[in-house]
Amino acid sequence: MKDALYDIAMQNADRYEALARRAESGSDGELAGFFRRMRDENRRNAEEVERILTQRVAE
Repeated sequence: MKDALYDIAMQNADRYEALARRAESGSDGELAGFFRRMRDENRRNAEEVERILTQRVAE
């Protein structure tokens, strides 16, 4: 379960990066920046869920 949740969160981060690139290709730096912030947040969330679930397994 831990790996699956981590993978989903990282896939979401990858989707935001793809959206940021599309926004950049349309010369919309503000939107690209927004999507990159969302990407970074998703990566942090993926790391947190991995940490939490690792603790659960250790208990």
